[in-house]
Amino acid sequence: MRILFVTPYFPPQTGGVATYVHAIQRRLRERGHEVAVLMPGSSHVLTRVGTPAQGDIFECYLRRPWVPSAPLKGFAGWSLYALPTLSRLATFIRSRRIEVVVLEYPMAYMYYFAILRRILNFRIVVGVHGDDVLSLSKLDAYERFLVRRLIRKADWLVGHSKSLLAETSHIVGESSYRRSCIPYGVESTRLRALAGGIPDARAVCDAPYILTVAKLYRRKGLDVLLDSVRQMGPRAGQRRFVVVGDGPEESRLKEQADALGIADRVVFTGELTFEETARLHERCEFFVLPSRSEPFGIALLEAMTFGKAVVATRVGGIPEFVVHRENGLLVEADDSKGLSAEIVRLIDDAELRSRLGARGRQTVEERYTYDKVISDYEACFRLALTSGASPRRTGG
Repeated sequence: MRILFVTPYFPPQTGGVATYVHAIQRRLRERGHEVAVLMPGSSHVLTRVGTPAQGDIFECYLRRPWVPSAPLKGFAGWSLYALPTLSRLATFIRSRRIEVVVLEYPMAYMYYFAILRRILNFRIVVGVHGDDVLSLSKLDAYERFLVRRLIRKADWLVGHSKSLLAETSHIVGESSYRRSCIPYGVESTRLRALAGGIPDARAVCDAPYILTVAKLYRRKGLDVLLDSVRQMGPRAGQRRFVVVGDGPEESRLKEQADALGIADRVVFTGELTFEETARLHERCEFFVLPSRSEPFGIALLEAMTFGKAVVATRVGGIPEFVVHRENGLLVEADDSKGLSAEIVRLIDDAELRSRLGARGRQTVEERYTYDKVISDYEACFRLALTSGASPRRTGG
């Protein structure tokens, strides 16, 4: 198949969506498919970027028809460039004989492809990841309209948890019944190899530590984790709590740690490379993710692939793969007392840590490999391409 991924996130950007799209397009190429990736950029022509090893990666400035901060200027710019942009995209799609355009993390500027589908012979698959849908209400009315329409009019919809698909239907409204739940995958062997590829990427913490990897957003519940650390007091011993990630809550969280008197027990590393983060996974005692909402929770899978026990909240897609006391521990969101108790349970019980970690790694290797993910994607693409295909759900 000949496939075009359109996404706002791709390496060298970090984060779950960038990592996922990079892995998916690379694995599809390895399976013999012709794959290109298009990202938003500053050039009005399609410009090749990245290295040959990354594949066919392009950038292009895809203007929106409305810019709230400068509506007249924005509309004038869009009016000037819309037709040339459509023409260039059409030429690109024709020249590469693109069969499927995959809109990963749908955004308003992707409406160009909804227009082109009316005149060109390709199908649109939309992949939703979480904030693209869950934060839809924060967009301007016209952007909400365009994103909702992209999702509702897609030939196929992919969500990465059953919870997210249900939320999408609730927020966007029922659309096509052609949809699939395809969980995120983890490249376990590659992640473990990254951890062993450098001796000590950064001397983050010399003491034993418990790890969290998350963007510093309120929905990640890191304020709840800090309150839990305070409640633990001496029961945590000499352990540190290492938080990897950056975001708008960083200053507030550091101020909270100071106010709680635990600043010396919490290490905020900021954003780290994949290699550095993998090394921290390998060396941590166990992993904690205290999210208030979580469409899937790929950070948990990444910890589990290292055989680490996990403590997480019973929200979103997390309970679809973390089973309490079988391959992890679950608590309610915003329950700092419950979170503190489960963290102390793992601190005190090395056998429990080992058992949950082993079962977590088994869960990843049995259900969340990229071989299964790619097979599910191929099935979606085939069904989307088949005229009159029987409507059904694939994947999980």
